[in-house]
Amino acid sequence: MIAPDGNSIILRGINEGTWGKMRSDDAPTIAAQGGNVVRVLIRWWGLYGGADVESRADTAPGHFDPAHLAQFLREIQWCIDAGLWVIPVIDSNCGQNGVQDASMAQYCDPSGTYPGGRNFWTDLTQRQLFKEAWIYLAGILKDYPKIAFYELLPEPLAGRVSTYGDDVSAFYQELMAAIEDVAGDKKTPFLVGPRDAYNINLCDEAYIAASRWANRVVYTGNLFIRTGKSQAENIANIETRLGALATMKTSRNVPVFIQQFGVRTGDDPSGFYLDAGLSRMNAAGIGYTGWQWRQNTSSPDEYAVIVEDPATGADVVKQDVLATYSKYWKA
Repeated sequence: MIAPDGNSIILRGINEGTWGKMRSDDAPTIAAQGGNVVRVLIRWWGLYGGADVESRADTAPGHFDPAHLAQFLREIQWCIDAGLWVIPVIDSNCGQNGVQDASMAQYCDPSGTYPGGRNFWTDLTQRQLFKEAWIYLAGILKDYPKIAFYELLPEPLAGRVSTYGDDVSAFYQELMAAIEDVAGDKKTPFLVGPRDAYNINLCDEAYIAASRWANRVVYTGNLFIRTGKSQAENIANIETRLGALATMKTSRNVPVFIQQFGVRTGDDPSGFYLDAGLSRMNAAGIGYTGWQWRQNTSSPDEYAVIVEDPATGADVVKQDVLATYSKYWKA
């Protein structure tokens, strides 16, 4: 990837993935630790396990709750002001699948009309509303500096077979065309990934051959680390999955990026696997955003660098996790 100044750039940073938790001093701290990118999410149409998380408001401009959109744009601006690149994401648990569990299926499809899941492939009305949301957001962001790429919809169609690959690609291209033709953004790259919830082993399936999108698309997959087998088997699993994306990068001559990388601290108390994953991504020249900076939990065993003190709610920084990230961000 080439920055506007003509120099090549590898983006390495972190996710602000828990809605409402980002603070104004987070971005300067991330930058001081060597990160250069933050993935910032707004949640739209889905069951998110907390009050006032979903940002969808059909009758509001862009179909966004105005207060949520204002907060989202503030978070993006905090990152830009700190010199960081930003990956804006509109996430939709209903839109991506809608059948993650019984509660999600009920929330997305309360009338039970869509037994295979009410989502952006089965309900075209919802698809149109989501497209309009992206048109509205891109119309705002198109002149912002340091927008790395738009991540159109994370983790589409978990558990679906290969026949859905073309459907996912067509959906992404429909959004891309709307952002370019209607919102007028002809320069910001797009981040897309394969079906089965960004299964990194299927990354090449997401390749878009249409000449219109040459040098405009970045390809992604999830790389959460599994620690349930022997150390040798776990490392081999990391290398195999990372290797799929590295192979695509070389064979297709396209930019690639891992938008969610991480391992639960409780599964990796010594930090061995966190170090192993970061070192291998750096060696492969593949950028990433770690999962995640803040999290609404007091458990030190989760992914986040910063959790909450169970008594006071104050920040507890997992210094060893932060130091490992910082080492590789600065490398």
